[in-house]
Amino acid sequence: MTAKPAAVCAACNANLYEGRSAIYDSLFEVYACGSACLSEWYAANEPEYKRRWTEAVDL
Repeated sequence: MTAKPAAVCAACNANLYEGRSAIYDSLFEVYACGSACLSEWYAANEPEYKRRWTEAVDL
């Protein structure tokens, strides 16, 4: 019997199993193996972050 992954890394598609550490982005609901994978995923998705969560405002 093989263990089912609890999540999959959004950057490298590695299976993430229970009992190990991972980084979770609650805004986009994605998991990453570590900071390098999160940085890689963020770089590829930065325009989507900016489009959804930043705006110009008049002060």
